[in-house]
Amino acid sequence: MPGRRELRIVIDTNLWISFLISKTQKKLDDILFSQPLRIYFSAELLNELQESISKPKLSKHFGSEAIKEMILAFEDFIEIIIVKSDVNICRDPNDNFILALCKDSRADFLLTGDKDLLELKEFGKTRIKTLTEFIAAIK
Repeated sequence: MPGRRELRIVIDTNLWISFLISKTQKKLDDILFSQPLRIYFSAELLNELQESISKPKLSKHFGSEAIKEMILAFEDFIEIIIVKSDVNICRDPNDNFILALCKDSRADFLLTGDKDLLELKEFGKTRIKTLTEFIAAIK
């Protein structure tokens, strides 16, 4: 019997922060080990993560090497790509880079809690879901 196709997903900054500082880490484990998948990053996403965890409100939760440690911890599931597409459709222009990442990685899903992205529902072949919706969809 052939194996299942590897899902291609992008996880927005807000969910990475939640995974890393709260008890939703278990949900990330459920995603990672439920089926074959690949999580895509770009330099822009890594920069946004670094900027977010450097803010005073969050910096107390993270060491200086937090992003590097996260990448190493999940390296079997992660691919970092160079984004070449220019996307300009989101209500919040600061979110367009994540849609460009979805496009260039050919992501099946974008996981986010961002209302500006969620209202799109889809972008090309990428379905935009909350974490809860995604977990329900893959079960």
